[in-house]
Amino acid sequence: MKKTAVVGAGAIAYCHAEALTKLGIKICGVIDVNQESARKLADKYATTAVRDLAEIVQSLDMVHICTPPSFRIDYARIAMEAGCHVVMEKPMAITVADAEILVEMARTNGVRLMIDFNHRFRAGFQELLKVVESGEIGDVVNVFVNRMGMLGGNAGTQNDTWRRKADTVCGMSIESLSHDIDMIYQLVGPVSTVKADVRGTFADAPKFDNNANVLFTMRNGAMGVINASWSSYLKGSSRGVFGTKGTVILEGDDLFDFTRLRIRTQDMAHEKVVKLNDIYNFTTCPSYFNANRYFIECMEKGVDSTASGQHALATLKVSHAILEAARTQATVAL
Repeated sequence: MKKTAVVGAGAIAYCHAEALTKLGIKICGVIDVNQESARKLADKYATTAVRDLAEIVQSLDMVHICTPPSFRIDYARIAMEAGCHVVMEKPMAITVADAEILVEMARTNGVRLMIDFNHRFRAGFQELLKVVESGEIGDVVNVFVNRMGMLGGNAGTQNDTWRRKADTVCGMSIESLSHDIDMIYQLVGPVSTVKADVRGTFADAPKFDNNANVLFTMRNGAMGVINASWSSYLKGSSRGVFGTKGTVILEGDDLFDFTRLRIRTQDMAHEKVVKLNDIYNFTTCPSYFNANRYFIECMEKGVDSTASGQHALATLKVSHAILEAARTQATVAL
């Protein structure tokens, strides 16, 4: 039986713990700066709260790091130097420099590092990707993401635990757009240039951007756009691809709900609508199970995942290019 520890006991940690339990992975401990939070998660999954990862790391195969992104390097170092593979929540870090350190630590210690871009493992996105990869809509001309909502109703409010604190804040462009950038990379490939405008609606938290308009050019010549808001009182999500032979769009009624896939090609008289039931929530969404199963398969085969540290570093560089483009009002090349 493979063994892991969960570092960080927030909401996302429960998603991983549930998935790991279903996969037959033994959780040997929970570590959190808040011992009450650690005990609560540990009790739910029949394990123990541990004050220091170093106490148990030698007995582990892997470590799951679910802390805010500014508090990961020390935990990752303990895990990797002990030869443990690491699953880390996105974004892998706030700064590019920290992300580069994490990538180098994984390389130096010969371990696998995967960043949990869990939305790439969802059924709705996989259906979208399948259409694009099949070639039935032709060559990609344009890719777009449009989503709005309030991330459970409290993103950026005084009730948040870490998103607005001075030592952990990173904003929507780094935290949440990483998902969209990851999906765009899979659909179209790497980003070449970025133009952007970002805004925040909280005067007392200037580093917390919660609205973004982004224009991309892609290395393969396609173009792209992201329009996103964490401060919208209406909810919705759509993302799609315009090709030379057709168009495919994935839609839903909340930030990350996928409930219908629309497709029409040059050979179709009418569009085809495929109904989906891919509603995102922390208790029923299977993407964490799918992501962890995939990571374990990569471990067993001795190969890097497609969501490796190097890939996550590339997406983080795009997030920082968005912020730089917004600050300078100039086109930023990657």
